[in-house]
Amino acid sequence: MPFVLGVPVLALPVVAAVSPRSRERVLALVAASYFFLSLCLTSVLRYNAGADTSSLIDTVNGWLFGAVFLLAWSTFFSAMAIVRGRQR
Repeated sequence: MPFVLGVPVLALPVVAAVSPRSRERVLALVAASYFFLSLCLTSVLRYNAGADTSSLIDTVNGWLFGAVFLLAWSTFFSAMAIVRGRQR
């Protein structure tokens, strides 16, 4: 499930950054990307809530590396999209 929710997090900011769209549409794509990011990270916690210690350690590592990567990716392309939208 987190992988399915992670695909829009990777795709939506890139679409917002490279396609010529109105400012409102760019902001909607950016907001949708962060919405799917929160759903993705919440689903990781939900599926590992009642797990043993090793699974919890894996969850912490997943949050650390996965969340940092997804946040950096989404923020970078979202910033590019917003800057391009302001220049139009």
